[in-house]
Amino acid sequence: MTRFVAKRVRFRNGEHHSVLSRPGGLPVHEVTLYLAKYRKRGRAANTIHGVSTALALLYRELGKAGIDLLERFRKGEFLTVPELNRIADAAQYWVSDLSYEDADSRGSANIIDIKRIRMRRNAAVEDATAVIAATQANRIRYIADFLNFLSTYIGATLSAALRQNLALESAHALQAFRAQVPQVSKRAKLGAREGLSREDQDRLLKVIRLDSPDNPWERGYVRYRNLLIVVLLLATGMRRGELLGIQLEDLDPRQPKLRIIRRADAGEDPRRIQPNTKTRDREVELRPNIMRAVWTYIRHHRKKIKAARKHPQLIVADDGQPLSLASIDKIFAQLRAACPGLPVRLTSHVMRHTWNERFSEEAGLMGLTDAVEEKARNEQQGWADDSKSASTYTRRHTNRIGREISLKIQEQLDVPEL
Repeated sequence: MTRFVAKRVRFRNGEHHSVLSRPGGLPVHEVTLYLAKYRKRGRAANTIHGVSTALALLYRELGKAGIDLLERFRKGEFLTVPELNRIADAAQYWVSDLSYEDADSRGSANIIDIKRIRMRRNAAVEDATAVIAATQANRIRYIADFLNFLSTYIGATLSAALRQNLALESAHALQAFRAQVPQVSKRAKLGAREGLSREDQDRLLKVIRLDSPDNPWERGYVRYRNLLIVVLLLATGMRRGELLGIQLEDLDPRQPKLRIIRRADAGEDPRRIQPNTKTRDREVELRPNIMRAVWTYIRHHRKKIKAARKHPQLIVADDGQPLSLASIDKIFAQLRAACPGLPVRLTSHVMRHTWNERFSEEAGLMGLTDAVEEKARNEQQGWADDSKSASTYTRRHTNRIGREISLKIQEQLDVPEL
């Protein structure tokens, strides 16, 4: 198969971007033009890479079918509905090497194993892996938007007759193609219970204690840092990318608070895959014992690593470099091995689900209405308000309620003094 691959690049000014590389290493020109519009809009580097990965799938399928997209469009002809159907079918399956770094793995929480799928094109039973519906939906949307962009771009160079025919064919075919976007049930996601029970949460905290014989890490720095990572995720419900994006300047030694700031494509971040904050900037209050643990980590552990002084990020590897997303995944893989038998597959995102479940439990005990609970949760998680005209009083009130519940959750973590 012809290997088109999405590659991450970094410009001299530190900006992160992606390109679609054709066999031989040169970028695909028309895709580079298309991705430029995402860059101009200020879209996150990871979003652009996701688009590039979807287009790698498109170009591979076109290559397998022997289709030259530019040549086809220059004839005033679009892809046929059967050809697009095959692309939509391919979009539902996992392809391990669409991205150059092959950062994802078959163990990702975003995929579902489907055994003994009959592949229609081969009339033989093969093991395959299906991506979740949201991933397939995004792929189809990205591909459809690109095909529309390219047909319009090429159409502008054609005669009136060819341009009109291309426009008519593309409108009909893309309508059929977009109709294959799978429906993603938001209600099912909200109702899913993926967090840890209180008993399993306590079990996890016992395993990561510094003096636990079941602690999977040997070196003192790694034990302390990883304990802090798990505690902060459980205490705040933040995403792994938000945690890895926290900088020392986001902490105030006079207050038990930390700030979560959006720093998309920060030039000072040396990581090839930069962790990003997807939500709004916000301030999170911590229990004093957890805040003391953070400062102990900074002053007595992180400080001993000379290379760490060159970087502003709070969480660093033992060589001083900012910790990567893949390292977080590895930490939780090691925890899964140290905590066998948990009813859920332990990942950093499970910590976020766990926090939200504890939040709902505490809100219920406090007798909060659904509306107040929702607003308080939104403030703590950095989500957008449902109401576009929330007053300053409502925002302060709901923020106070959210902080109160969050602190109650942290009281129950039973975190030892560190």
